[in-house]
Amino acid sequence: MHYDTVTSVASIGSELEDVWKKLDEVYSTLPQSQWSKKFGKTWVYADQPYHLAYFDRLISGYISKGANVPKEEQILYRTIRDLADWNARMFASKPMSQTVEQSLGQMRQERDVIRQMLSRMHDRDLEAKAWMPLFGGWGTAREHLHAVLLHTIAEYTKLWIRTGKRGPMLNPSGVHLRLGFLMNFMALTMDKAAAANKDFTVTWNFTGPGGGAWTFRVKDGSCILKEETASDPNLIISMKPETLQKLAAKMEPPPMLMLKGEMKIKGFFAMPTFAKLFPEPRADQVIHIGSQGGALG
Repeated sequence: MHYDTVTSVASIGSELEDVWKKLDEVYSTLPQSQWSKKFGKTWVYADQPYHLAYFDRLISGYISKGANVPKEEQILYRTIRDLADWNARMFASKPMSQTVEQSLGQMRQERDVIRQMLSRMHDRDLEAKAWMPLFGGWGTAREHLHAVLLHTIAEYTKLWIRTGKRGPMLNPSGVHLRLGFLMNFMALTMDKAAAANKDFTVTWNFTGPGGGAWTFRVKDGSCILKEETASDPNLIISMKPETLQKLAAKMEPPPMLMLKGEMKIKGFFAMPTFAKLFPEPRADQVIHIGSQGGALG
C-alpha cells in the first residue's frame, strides 16, 4: 500500500485492523500485575484501553449523526487545556469497580461499531459532513476515520516503546500518515510573532520504514510545509519515526535523545531559532486543525 492511499474505505479499514491486531497482541503478553503500573506521568496501563474506547465512541457517534448535529451538541474543544479537561472528565466518570477486562471489552465493542459502519460505507460516503469537537468543527467522515486511525497508531506506538518493543512494528503506511499529521500540526502551531521578518528553513528527516522528509520554509510570518528535502536548509533534524513519538508524548527530552544519538542535528546553532519558531503549544492556545485534531496522542 502506498503511503498516500489510506483514503478509501477499504484502505482505512485495513489499516485499522492491522493496528488493532497489534494492540491486542501486546495486551495479551501483559501479566496481570502490569496493568496497574505507571504508563506515562498520570496513567496506568489499564487506562489505555478505556481511553481508546471513549475516544472511538466519540468519533463514531459524530460520524453516525452526520450533518444532523443540533447546535447545542456542537461542542468544540479549542485548546490543549480543553482536551486535558475532557480526558479528566471521562476518567472521572469511570466506575471505581471497572476492571481491565471490562475496559478491553468496551474498546473491542467500539471497534465493532466502526467495523459495522465501514461495512455499510462506499468511498463516496467518506465525503459526508460530520462534526469533530476536538480542535475541529465541521469536516468529513474520512477525516474522522483518519482521526481514529491516527490516534490508535499513536497509542500503539507509546505502548510498543514502553513495553520494550515487544510487539510487531506498524505498517509503514500508517507510520507515514502519522508523521504527516504531526508535521502539519507543527506548521499550524508555529509562533507567527516569532516568525515575523524571519527567513528560516528546516528539514525533518525520518529514517526507516514509513519515514520521509518534510521541509518547513518560514518567511515573513508564514510557513509553507512540503514533503521534500531542502537543498540548503538552516537546520536538518534526523531521527526514526518512533523518536518523534517520544518527543510528542514527552517520554524523553531532546537533549537526552541527542546524547543517545536518536536525534541527530545538522546546523546545531540554528536550534534556538527553531525552538522560538516552533515552541510547544501553550495550554490556552486556540488550535484549529480540522477534524483530525483527535489524533493527538
